[in-house]
Amino acid sequence: MTRPFTLPVLASSCLLALAATSASAQSGAPVPATDAEIVAMIKARVDIDKKGSGIVVGLIDPRGSRVISYGSLSVGGAPVGADSVFEIGSITKVFTATLLSDMVQRGEVKLDDPIGAYLPAGVKTPLFKGKPITLRQLSGHLSGLPGMPANLAPANPANPFADYTVPQMYAALSAFEPTRASGEIYAYSNYGVGLLGHILTLRAGNDFETLVRQRINKPLGMDSTAITLSADMTKRLATGYGMPGVPAQNWDMPVLAGMGALRSTTADLLKFVGANAGILPSPLYPAMQAAHKPQRTIDKRPGESIALGWHILDAHGSRIVWHTGGTAGYRTYIGFDQDTRRGVVLMSNAHSGSEDIARRALNRAFPLTVYTPPAAMLEALEKRGYEHIEAIYQELRASDPQFKLGEPMVNQWGYEMLMQGKLKQSLEIFKLNASLYPASSNVYDSLAESYEKNGRMEEAIASYRRALEIDPAAKNAQDNLKRLGVPAQGEPKQAQ
Repeated sequence: MTRPFTLPVLASSCLLALAATSASAQSGAPVPATDAEIVAMIKARVDIDKKGSGIVVGLIDPRGSRVISYGSLSVGGAPVGADSVFEIGSITKVFTATLLSDMVQRGEVKLDDPIGAYLPAGVKTPLFKGKPITLRQLSGHLSGLPGMPANLAPANPANPFADYTVPQMYAALSAFEPTRASGEIYAYSNYGVGLLGHILTLRAGNDFETLVRQRINKPLGMDSTAITLSADMTKRLATGYGMPGVPAQNWDMPVLAGMGALRSTTADLLKFVGANAGILPSPLYPAMQAAHKPQRTIDKRPGESIALGWHILDAHGSRIVWHTGGTAGYRTYIGFDQDTRRGVVLMSNAHSGSEDIARRALNRAFPLTVYTPPAAMLEALEKRGYEHIEAIYQELRASDPQFKLGEPMVNQWGYEMLMQGKLKQSLEIFKLNASLYPASSNVYDSLAESYEKNGRMEEAIASYRRALEIDPAAKNAQDNLKRLGVPAQGEPKQAQ
């Protein structure tokens, strides 16, 4: 059961997802969004969807680079631009991967070295049937380590990594008991890449920030990428927002820096992306190319694979090497198409994302996330009635195959109608969500609540049971079936 946030005021720019046709679908070659379309998308995301106060998009290809920006560093603050500073979160991981690959090129480490070779002698490292974790597996999220260290217990949850110590990191590693051999399964691990960054600092004899500055920033001419903010960078720092209008605390990661501690600007990251794409000459290019080599496909995610740090997406005629970053108040994206050699940087001071805009900047065929019901859909529903919601949705899809309503947005919309007492309308919205996302337990849990509010108890019970079939641990469905005095299994009338 996902409770709603208040939906923002609607405006005509929500129609962008319907109006932006996919030229690449007609020509067969990836076609990027125009600058005008990018402006419209980022304005809608800031003004309508309330995703932060400002967004900056940087674009680079063999012809040159440019920056498109909209909004402000903070609500009511100075304008954002190419030199505005943002926390880049997990984009730091590809800097860590670049350092790893560069150290391999220099002969300082080998990808398949076991992690124990570089850790203090007293640190116990995990083994599964005698097989150790390697540096390659840490970078490619193949180590089997958990997403976060098991002993993470921050004194300040708003800055969760600030007080995590090296002894704690070693203790978590020593206590970890793997259930499978490393290298077998992709499982994203912040902890694993944070540990990798630490290992590289031990091998190089320098802290992570110094390594980045000496081995990446200096060769690429990046002077606004750092962990410790200078007075000038502090003036240019965008305020992060976890919720609309609510500033979030900045994060500090002294021990796990390699997983997400860097701050940067669009101008700097364009240099980094340009070098990775082979557009800008750099002595790091051999190491960067080696880091782009796929290590393993990602199970149950067709067209996706993992390289060293970088993710690779093959879809809509593009092969995009990419990574996102997210902290409490920021969401960022970098990527480039290996075939067209177009690159993009997107910086946003909102916790939730705008990476869909970045992908469309590379290739219009990628869908745009809809965070609010488009005006065209609302108008049609008012005229024809909510009982026609699925037909209206399919008509809009026919006009633009890339148009898509996300599961969380539809769920929030349905709860908004419930809160307004529009019970029949909410039911139709939840039924649409179940039609669009039949494998989601949460969708059926919400649908069951709406059936119950509408007095349709048999359908409510059937939907709660369906939620449990999909996820046997769905507590809300369990609790509601218990409250209704019915078992988790049975033969009530099926939901319609």
